[in-house]
Amino acid sequence: MRAHPEYVAGTRRPDTWLMREVPGTLSKMGAEAVQAVALPDGRALAFKIDDGATRALGPVLARALRRLGVDAPVVDRIGRAR
Repeated sequence: MRAHPEYVAGTRRPDTWLMREVPGTLSKMGAEAVQAVALPDGRALAFKIDDGATRALGPVLARALRRLGVDAPVVDRIGRAR
């Protein structure tokens, strides 16, 4: 996953952007608006958007990453993703 993140989510998805721009991170979105992220320092997060719609995934993920102290330009991009 880390070596070829585009195989996980293509080239236009937040999972790929995050794994490319924050070295050592693993990220995977799942069905029904589920998101899981493992950071290189061992911390992790996972959440599900209750209604299953993906429209809130980017903003929620960006906020969670900021709260965990991830300070990378990609976080802003993820927050704006649709």
